[in-house]
Amino acid sequence: MSLKETFVEELENVLNMVGGKDGSKDKLYITRKNVSDNLTKGEKGFGFISFIRSDQAASGRYSGLSVKVNPGEKHYRISLDIGNDGFGYDYQLATLPGTRRRFLNLQKDIISYTKGKNTIKSFCSLDYGDDAPKRQLKELEKEYKDDNIDSHAQDLFVAFVDKPMVTEEVQDQTYSKKDFWLVFKAVAAIYAELRQWSNKGETKVAGKFINALHGDYDETQDTTKCIQNLLDNRQYVVLQGAPGTGKTYLMNQLSRNYESFFTQFHAETTYSDFVGGYKPVTDDKGQLSYQYFEGPLLEAIRAAKEDGSQKVLLMIDEINRANLSNVLGEAFYLFEKQTGQQRRKVELGDPQNPIEIEALPTNLYVIATMNTADRSLAVVDFALRRRFAWFTMYPHSLNSSGNQVFHSKQFEAMDRIFQTYATSEELMLEPGQAYYLTDSENADDLMKDRMEYELLPLIREYLDNGLMIQAKDALNQFFVDELNQTLFI
Repeated sequence: MSLKETFVEELENVLNMVGGKDGSKDKLYITRKNVSDNLTKGEKGFGFISFIRSDQAASGRYSGLSVKVNPGEKHYRISLDIGNDGFGYDYQLATLPGTRRRFLNLQKDIISYTKGKNTIKSFCSLDYGDDAPKRQLKELEKEYKDDNIDSHAQDLFVAFVDKPMVTEEVQDQTYSKKDFWLVFKAVAAIYAELRQWSNKGETKVAGKFINALHGDYDETQDTTKCIQNLLDNRQYVVLQGAPGTGKTYLMNQLSRNYESFFTQFHAETTYSDFVGGYKPVTDDKGQLSYQYFEGPLLEAIRAAKEDGSQKVLLMIDEINRANLSNVLGEAFYLFEKQTGQQRRKVELGDPQNPIEIEALPTNLYVIATMNTADRSLAVVDFALRRRFAWFTMYPHSLNSSGNQVFHSKQFEAMDRIFQTYATSEELMLEPGQAYYLTDSENADDLMKDRMEYELLPLIREYLDNGLMIQAKDALNQFFVDELNQTLFI
């Protein structure tokens, strides 16, 4: 076989491994190949191998999303391509939030895989409904002009990789770890998922292809380390995420290394509760008087000032449940990382014996949690956002251990729905991993109760409020499959 035939066959093998053939062994795609036998440009001056929708013509104009490879002198271009007749019937598929999200995640994995060496350069559009040429992609293509690769600046995702080692007798084990094949397999796997090609076995293969660039790491340990570094460097940190993502748990884990003070905000929290204020007291004779009581902020400040070698942590749970401007008052000025410049002093505490400080002590750290799912809560203004580092906690899978079981099947099904249909804002509503963690005794019954009395009402409330509307059928089917129950009567 020629080099061209060998290469095309191997590309098709990858597509077939992730579901590119149906039960009758018919291909679910059409292969177009406009390259010479030695993988240079073909007779018409173009050089590409593309895999387009099976309902399109074998030649001429076509529409829809496709996977394309453009061979070059030293680099190859892999892309999610838009046909020259536009999206066609694929517009809805292209504009699903999960389509863009999958390729953005692939771009992140490529960056992590190359460890900043730029051996693979990629582009991913942020608007998957836009079939116009992209300026940033044109700029990237200029870097590879010596490769004589066709330009197609309308593409949604593009990766430039080193030319693969391809011979007429190529064996899988000799090239599977090369950059081109890692990226092509990941793109093909994502494409197969979007087309819903894969059966159960092929889905596992697709998952392996996608995760090959992802790397293995412990989500919990990695998150803990990252937040600890943020605390050390930024001093003031907010953990934001939906319920069940482990915000409060992680905050409590971190507090073990500090002398800690805890407070939970709510709608009625006041300046007197957090900073300090006068409260009525009665003596043994029943006489009423007023005494100044320090709140958790002042208590933490005093502890930090009394022993500069001791790290002190002030923990604020549900920071956005209170009116922050009223609660912080002049203390708001103190939540500014020190720059070495002299600043005016602020008086806090009992007016008869106030504390005068320019900034919070350097050994005082503040960590807060914020619920992103409750849309009735106060919005944090930009001035406060600037003073804190913000870390978003997303749901992630856990390992079952000891007397606890993590129900990965239900978690993965719900996560797949949110990843596919949720907008960036709606993704912050996804129920966290704690919803899928139960005691090992009667674990299945406990999980069914959790789904029926916690998850189902939560999802129903989202839909009632106009959220996750694109996912309504998928969410309903989830509860039909798991509980034999519909979301709505």
